[in-house]
Amino acid sequence: MRIVFVCLLLALSFLGIAQNPNFPLPQQFDPEVEKLIDQAIQQMEVEDYEAANSTFRQALATNKVLPTSMSYFFAKTLFVIHQNQNAKNFVEKYIELAGKGGDHYEEAVSLRNLIDKEFNDIKACDLCNLSGYRYSTCDNCNGVGHTVELCYNCYGNSPIMCKKCIGRGVLITTTAFGERIYSSCDTCESKGYVDCPVCMGKREIAGRCTICLGTGKKVSKQICNHQIE
Repeated sequence: MRIVFVCLLLALSFLGIAQNPNFPLPQQFDPEVEKLIDQAIQQMEVEDYEAANSTFRQALATNKVLPTSMSYFFAKTLFVIHQNQNAKNFVEKYIELAGKGGDHYEEAVSLRNLIDKEFNDIKACDLCNLSGYRYSTCDNCNGVGHTVELCYNCYGNSPIMCKKCIGRGVLITTTAFGERIYSSCDTCESKGYVDCPVCMGKREIAGRCTICLGTGKKVSKQICNHQIE
């Protein structure tokens, strides 16, 4: 009899909860969203984080309401594939929305600390850019920061034809009576050719490397380990 009474009290309490509009019922999400997030988490479990990244982005693209926990799982995925700034944004959003009562609050705080450490390591490292990708030697200038290239104006063929006299060495003018007057070209000194004005007759141009902009290095696709190899 006592057991029946307890069960009846429990039933009444649940009934009261169902009738109480202020009681926070579990939020229901779109089946498509739930399916995508479950799929992404399964991909994380088998360490296929690139695929998980793609699946999470599909969930975002639905423009539907997403569970708060997705922010944590997506942040973890982004951190693993070295998208640190995005990871930072999503883990901060999870902590903000879920608070200390969130199911993954402690893990989120630990993840945020790992991201901050990675940012500090990157800032202190001279071997990589601010995204954490390692520098490699520029193959256009072989790391020296400048190049010597064929002149783009004369293509290595200086001296070039004098444009003023068109290579004649003399200037021809016609008077009002149709009489031709010949005079020496003062630009080429009657030679008909001049040194290239760009390379000054050197046929080559030395200057800052246009690929690395004088740094002697370029960004590779390799994630930096912040250690000299």
